[in-house]
This record gives sequence, C-alpha cells and structure tokens, in this order.
Amino acid sequence: MPDGKPAGVRCIQLDDDLRCKIFGHPDRPEVCGSLPPSEDMCGESREQAMRWLGWMEEQTAP
Repeated sequence: MPDGKPAGVRCIQLDDDLRCKIFGHPDRPEVCGSLPPSEDMCGESREQAMRWLGWMEEQTAP
C-alpha cells in the first residue's frame, strides 16, 4: 500500500488465513514489526485483539 494503510482497511498483504504474505521479507514495512504483541493487545480472542487494534487506530488517526 504505497500511500499507507488507512484505519479500518484490510491490509492487501493478508492472505485468506489472515497471515502476512510478506512476513520476513526485506520489503515488509518497518511499521509492521514495530508493534510487538502483548497480552493487553491480544486478549483472549481474535475479537478482543481486533477491538484493541481498532481503538489504537482511532487514537492515532490524524
């Protein structure tokens, strides 16, 4: 996504299993690895993690 990924828009690099298709590649954007997972972020389910990520996107929106 040359102009960045807008909040709420699915990354074009995710496959059907929601795995990053460029994980480990040198052209993977630095920001993708700059947010290490934590228990607070991941919670106990995918739903909790997605809520947290949505909150983070809201808090950092321009």
